[in-house]
Amino acid sequence: MEDKHEKVSLTSAGILPLLPPYPIVLVSTQTNIITINQIHYFTHNPLRLGIAVAPSRYTFELLVKEREFVVNVPNIGQLEAVKTCGRISGRKGDKFQAAGLTKIPSSAVSASSIGECPAHIECKVEKIVGFEERSWFIGLVVAASACAGHDGTKALLCGRTNYSLPGEIISKR
Repeated sequence: MEDKHEKVSLTSAGILPLLPPYPIVLVSTQTNIITINQIHYFTHNPLRLGIAVAPSRYTFELLVKEREFVVNVPNIGQLEAVKTCGRISGRKGDKFQAAGLTKIPSSAVSASSIGECPAHIECKVEKIVGFEERSWFIGLVVAASACAGHDGTKALLCGRTNYSLPGEIISKR
């Protein structure tokens, strides 16, 4: 009889595919956008969100200097923009223009919001926690807005090799 729960040791590369897909967002500063798939909430009350950014990224230096960012939640309509903002560097040009996105004023921070995204979460950096490959920018949420009818079930998810939409709800929590 085959043991369905036989365990095998995994390398680092084999561990992340064990996790479900996670949100993918467009994080904006005053002048730049970065596609981020490492985002998490750190506290509930007050609400703090963290984003992980590699020191080699142009956005890293902007976040250190400006200390504000907006988490723009894209939907399927912004998939090509998500890919564009993940492929090119803001050092080489205007990502808003390259991705066909509109820079709009935010309500509580100097960082720009993205007009095409249905939800915006404005944050002020309170802490930067450095690790070998990336640093976590922990931001206090100071404002948020969303289009009527938007919720997380319409947001994009990112797996190790593909993009997807959230699945069906199977139970209340």
